[in-house]
Amino acid sequence: MDLPTITVVTWTDRTDRWIRAHPVVPDTLLALAITAVVGPPSLAILQAARSPDWVLGVAGICGSVVLATVALRRIATGAAFFLASLAMLVTVALPNTVIRPDGLGLAGASGDMEIPLFFLPSSAVYLVLVYAVAAQRAWRESLLALGIGITGALLCTARTATGYGALPAGWLTLLLALLALVAAVAGTWAVGRSHQDRRRRLAEEAAEAAERAAADERRRIARDMHDIVAHSLAVIVRQAEGGSAIAGRSPDRAAQALSVIADTAREALADMRGTLQVLREAAPPEAVQPSLAAIPALVERVRATGVDVRLVERGSADGMTTGAATAAYRLIQEALTNSVKHARTHPTVTVTIEHAPHASVVTVEDDGGHDGGVDGADRPAVPGAGVGLRGVEDRVQAAGGTFEAGPAGGGFRVRAEFRVAEGERPR
Repeated sequence: MDLPTITVVTWTDRTDRWIRAHPVVPDTLLALAITAVVGPPSLAILQAARSPDWVLGVAGICGSVVLATVALRRIATGAAFFLASLAMLVTVALPNTVIRPDGLGLAGASGDMEIPLFFLPSSAVYLVLVYAVAAQRAWRESLLALGIGITGALLCTARTATGYGALPAGWLTLLLALLALVAAVAGTWAVGRSHQDRRRRLAEEAAEAAERAAADERRRIARDMHDIVAHSLAVIVRQAEGGSAIAGRSPDRAAQALSVIADTAREALADMRGTLQVLREAAPPEAVQPSLAAIPALVERVRATGVDVRLVERGSADGMTTGAATAAYRLIQEALTNSVKHARTHPTVTVTIEHAPHASVVTVEDDGGHDGGVDGADRPAVPGAGVGLRGVEDRVQAAGGTFEAGPAGGGFRVRAEFRVAEGERPR
């Protein structure tokens, strides 16, 4: 029975999930880290500025608001962007301030400098909020944020050009400044959108992969159920037919047939419970996979139905992987089941397993049997022929082998070849 792949969750996966569930914690740490970088120079400029206290106080509050909104960039993206935009608008509207170079520790500088207060380093943090909207919100909202950001760049440039003084900026300089601000806003927005698109694409790919995995699991379970039910019922039906035909004249053989029926049904029930356990458990325990070592018991069970099965094995199976060995077992099981179901009376089946250094070849061939069913009665046709062979072909190909099946010499032959590569794990 094939089992689903068990996903191992590492500590990094758990940490990543926790961060996604509690984004305010890493975002608060990010806000504190940014404050530690841009806070001291912004505070130094305010301390060196010669402006009314209310102007410097408002500028300090606006800068603090922009920094604080970083902590809200994922849990309240829209509100954080609105507050940061409002704070920047107020900062742009404030009058210029005059900076004393000696107050900034600029040795050798002479004369005062007049600058707009949106030149504070804390103003650059506004780009973090532009990124947050682009990366977190819908297309229309992110476009609105882009428009607001570009409008802010235009206002800053216009404010510098028509400001209160003394910045000796020519039109070319202002144009370059405008282009730089627009490029910063648009570039940050584009990065945010690309990250959102990438997350969406990864989520879609993960959903498709999960859907494919679920479909593959359904197919695996269907194959297992077919292998268990088809083989077991074929043996049971054959034994029941034979037992009922000979019950009157050979009670001992009829009792033997009933014993085979009971053993086969018991084994099928155990296998079916194991298969259904996969549906009930997210991480089922390891189960013993059928392999070449179980083939002699399989052959004996089929022989008990009256089918003459000859088993020939040459070479060592040490080079076969677990998947190849399981696929080989299922191939032989399906081929023998088909011989029991579809062949005429007393078919002869030859199972050949040949192991070479670079390949293992499994062949099952029957002669079609003789005319007439049990005690001369025709055997009814069994529907569904070929369904199990398609499942076997899937198994063989999944194990890296090649598969072929078709009529041969009045009977039917199934053949699979498994290549053995160096370094493959033995079965």
